[in-house]
Amino acid sequence: MINAKIITALIISVLILLGVYFFVSVENNTQSGNSVRLLGTGSSVIESNIIERTADGFFPAILTVSVGDNVTFVNKDKENHRITSDSLYISKELKNGENFQFTLNKKGTFEYYDNLNKELTGTIVVK
Repeated sequence: MINAKIITALIISVLILLGVYFFVSVENNTQSGNSVRLLGTGSSVIESNIIERTADGFFPAILTVSVGDNVTFVNKDKENHRITSDSLYISKELKNGENFQFTLNKKGTFEYYDNLNKELTGTIVVK
């Protein structure tokens, strides 16, 4: 009887510790508007420069990266969107949850906009 109680207590303790570890690791790795975001679950942390397209526009509206960095646009809106830059790229039409990634290989300041709503704009600065 004592062994069953000890084993049950150990299992509960391990589950609590795992829950605390997961909660702390998610809080430390998710930084809204910064370059480090938690993608996936558990131990999958991917460093990338992410711009979210929400119902309110692009977040962050201005992103600074280095030459050779990847940038990922993620559609977080219910509506479809197509990200366009006159000098860099045109994404496919992105549905909710879809993303578009590209690499910036030259320095400069690049304006982009939503081809389906040209009033919504943003800027990528490549140093």
